[in-house]
Amino acid sequence: MNVGFIYNPESGSGKIVKQIDWIKQEFIKNGHNIEIYKTEKPHDGYRYALEGHKYDMLLVAGGDGTLNEVVNGLMTLDKRPFIGYLPTGTVNDVGHLLGISRNIKRATKMILKQTTIKAIDISKINGNYFVYAAGTGRFAPTSYVTERKYKKKFGSIAYFVEGSKEIFKDYKIPIKATFDGGTFENMCALVLILNGHRVGGFKLFGMKSKLDDGLIAARFFKREPGMILRMLGFFITGGLYDTRKNKTFHSTYFKIETDDDIDWNTDGELSCKGSVYIKVIPRAIRFVVNHKRVKKYFVK
Repeated sequence: MNVGFIYNPESGSGKIVKQIDWIKQEFIKNGHNIEIYKTEKPHDGYRYALEGHKYDMLLVAGGDGTLNEVVNGLMTLDKRPFIGYLPTGTVNDVGHLLGISRNIKRATKMILKQTTIKAIDISKINGNYFVYAAGTGRFAPTSYVTERKYKKKFGSIAYFVEGSKEIFKDYKIPIKATFDGGTFENMCALVLILNGHRVGGFKLFGMKSKLDDGLIAARFFKREPGMILRMLGFFITGGLYDTRKNKTFHSTYFKIETDDDIDWNTDGELSCKGSVYIKVIPRAIRFVVNHKRVKKYFVK
């Protein structure tokens, strides 16, 4: 098997750097050819993924942002390799969804076995793709405004510190959404678009989404008195604390009209501005997954 290995040396605490030679030897020992690509600047993951047609598998080591770059590159290809993901970032929502260990050696050995490979839905927002989450409003900027040096030193605590500043900001996001079978119009404080049960390190038990059902979920948090407590309750309880004031819809697409200066975050990175059209590309990319996740997160 031909393997392309894309890794981000700055991701998380940078521990992946010391494991590169070991990973390479493990793949060679198992009879695979492996070429290694190190990301050094923004969009390197995207550029390296454009060579994906040469490989049977892309091994990707990094955080959700690195994986997002690789996925955006792969989505331009007709022939796409499957992905073995080593979650080495700060939050690693996708790694959690797929059941991949944060222990690099343990995860590598699981990927080498290739016991379970599943195709997951990828979503497109205007001209960009994302794996599991898009959002705008309160808390949405936290992941991309937190400085890398603090993420590297303090890990997820850096996100909590930055996120706490969002509590005191007043977001007024006019939303007019169209989707399968309905519309929604209101002033919102936060909008989340999810393919899965996690965002920002929080597991959301109340979000009934599968990774391969051809649907995405949109969660609209209305801007009303008491909204901060409702939002905090929603995240702290994993979505179990909820009210009818927050609305969730499932659809194959969402057309969301809003102001031109509204920022959208995808997979933890700043993506685009203003009105967006979001659609699902069903089962677009295959991933090595933990077999224990299949029943919970997959239809087939």
